[in-house]
Formats: sequence, C-alpha cells, structure tokens
Amino acid sequence: MLGPLFLLFTLVPALELYLLFQVGGVIGGFNTIMLIVITGIVGASLAKSQGFSILTKIQEQTNKGELPADQIIQGLMVFAGGLLLLTPGFMTDIFGFLLVMPGSRHLLVGMVRNAVMRGMKNGNFQFRTFTAGSGGFSYSSYSSSGDDSSQSTMDSRPAKPLQPGVFEAEYTEKKSEE
Repeated sequence: MLGPLFLLFTLVPALELYLLFQVGGVIGGFNTIMLIVITGIVGASLAKSQGFSILTKIQEQTNKGELPADQIIQGLMVFAGGLLLLTPGFMTDIFGFLLVMPGSRHLLVGMVRNAVMRGMKNGNFQFRTFTAGSGGFSYSSYSSSGDDSSQSTMDSRPAKPLQPGVFEAEYTEKKSEE
C-alpha cells in the first residue's frame, strides 16, 4: 500500500511540474498560469452544475422509493473531479474533466459499480451502521460474506443483520394532546 501512495504523491507532481515547464516554454509563463486559472474556474462551475443536477436526481429517486446507487457514485465522481480540476496541472485537469463530464462519467460508473460488486462478492467491503435508540446506542458491522459480522451494542437490544434490499426502521407513535 505504501508503494502506490509513494508513487502517487511523488511521480504525479513531478510529471505535472515537467508538463507545466514544457507548456510554459512553448506558450509562455503568463499564458500557462492563465490556462490553469481558466481550467480551474470552468471546472469548478461545471462541477457545481453537475453536482446540483445529480442531487436533484437523487432526491427524485429517493422520493420514488428507489435506491439512487448510480447517482451516489456519480456524485462522488463529480466531487473527485472538481478537486482534481482545482489542482494545478494538466494531467489532473484531464482526469478531472473525465470525471465531471456526463458522457465519460456514465462509462466510468459502470466500471466502478462492477468493481464494488466484485468486492462485495469477495467479502472485501464491510458496511457499518450506528444507530441511537431508546436506552442506548448500537453499532453493527456487516460483511457481505457473512463470516466477518461483528456487533458491539451499548444497550440490551442486539442489532439484527439485514438482508440485501431490506431496510429496517423503528418508530414511536406520539399521541397528540387535545
């Protein structure tokens, strides 16, 4: 894990600096800085508009009772793309635009969804819930493989593992005083 992070934080900035110097040598230093500023402004406004569009779609799907899984993935991609577009450099701008633009993002969502599904089947993902109920708090951890399930409760009620596609809720009926 340390190797890829080391490469990410040393190789990518070094390549970005190399590209900035090369482009600056061709079009000039001021033009290079203006190009970086313009891509940051355009990227931020594009990320903002796409983010609001995705948020609207999430609300619509939630109101219909549907799970907006693809929209949530797209929202995370737009957020990551916006961060990359605000980072000075040409490689990060290219990857940022790929994540923010709707056409390329739709292609990448399928790849991310498949990777998440593979990870769920292999048991590499764990889902954790933390709920506050009457009498205390409950913390549960669920693994898709089923053998890594653990729970730690701070009250007397044990948390129940949920099946895929099942939502659990509690409610308390309040009587109005008339």
